[in-house]
Amino acid sequence: MEREFSAAAVMLGLPGFVVLAVSEVDGELEQAVETTADVVGCPDCGAVAELHDRRPTWVRDLPTGGRPVTLVWVKRVWRCRYAACAKRTWTETSEAIAPRASLTQRARAEICRRVGQDAASVAAVARELGIGWRTAMTAVRDYGTPRVDDQTRLDGVEAIGVDETAFQAACATRSTSFITGIVDLTRRRGPARLLDVVAGRSASALVGWVNDRSPGWRAGIGIAALDPYRGYASALRTVLGDAVRVLDAFHVIRLGFAAVDAVRCRIQRDQTGHRGRRHDPLYGIRRLLRRAADHHTDRSWARLVAGLDAGDTTDEQLARTWIAAQDLRLIYHSPDHARAENALYRWLTYCADTDIPELTRLATTIDSWRSELLAYFTTNGISNGPTEAINLLIKKIKRVGHGFRNFDNYRLRLLLHCGVDWDTIHATPIRPDSAS
Repeated sequence: MEREFSAAAVMLGLPGFVVLAVSEVDGELEQAVETTADVVGCPDCGAVAELHDRRPTWVRDLPTGGRPVTLVWVKRVWRCRYAACAKRTWTETSEAIAPRASLTQRARAEICRRVGQDAASVAAVARELGIGWRTAMTAVRDYGTPRVDDQTRLDGVEAIGVDETAFQAACATRSTSFITGIVDLTRRRGPARLLDVVAGRSASALVGWVNDRSPGWRAGIGIAALDPYRGYASALRTVLGDAVRVLDAFHVIRLGFAAVDAVRCRIQRDQTGHRGRRHDPLYGIRRLLRRAADHHTDRSWARLVAGLDAGDTTDEQLARTWIAAQDLRLIYHSPDHARAENALYRWLTYCADTDIPELTRLATTIDSWRSELLAYFTTNGISNGPTEAINLLIKKIKRVGHGFRNFDNYRLRLLLHCGVDWDTIHATPIRPDSAS
């Protein structure tokens, strides 16, 4: 079915083009267009050219009104009027539509924005425009690479966060591979941004990335937040010696409650000879043991105490480990560095006196990170929380893409979604927020 809507030339919104006619073909819009340049000169001799022929070219454009749009560019073929000119004939070109292209440039730019800002699947965007995956991904690379390679993205960074996340899961031919993410934690710059990702989870990977930055950039980094991994700590000490290293509060507290879990599992195995099962008292309170003390209700307190009475050892190893984990969390509630240091000393003394292997191992780990933990109170509470938030966005991109095999594509997709600013014009609300 084909129906023609208009034969009058109207502006298309594409620079240098006008619409000659619009037709509907099987629910899609087909627009016949031509350029506005009806007088051109010969590229060789400069003489005014003559029209030689017309040659239609079909190009996909942005959808209109929810319907696909195809532009039929009726190209002019020009001819030099002088027979002695070596140019003879040539076909007109336009910056809006590249030669032999299947998409307009604005459609290619929109593909990059959809995949980057909106975190859309490349396959879904390609299917929407009726093109192949490779064509869509080429547009993402062409328009996205200059954005992520723009070094001005790294200007003004004063605090960074470092953390790892999985890139590829283990399979029969490889073990789990990781990437190291570097995140901008400078608070005056607004929300956290992903600065870059590097393959691997090692000190050398991080050192290599930081050394690629300019000396001025490295000198501007005053704070670096990290999880309790010595590889990152040694790397930051090597390349950012003057930066204050801060141990992330989230990871410290997680270590405390991991010790609680370890003690519970050990007691469970010693008493029953098996892992936790549904009706085992300690297994039934496993989630309550990981809850902050001030978040318990009367009912949860009763369940927690009953479970400890029924399953804990006679010397109350699990209860004492749980108290240690809660006290470790409360260290971060200290109002200043001095009182936090005193609270940490009392906590380490308590752990040493309990003679519980898991708690002793936890205290040894925390004591080795003492200066990094206390640096939290001299850096206005900097943490790796925003870095963990970026990790959630990274996992979302990996989920949308159904996994990645190509690291370069993975890095590009991550930085386009988490690391660049988009100048998209957002719609103005037509009703106030209070309207129903």
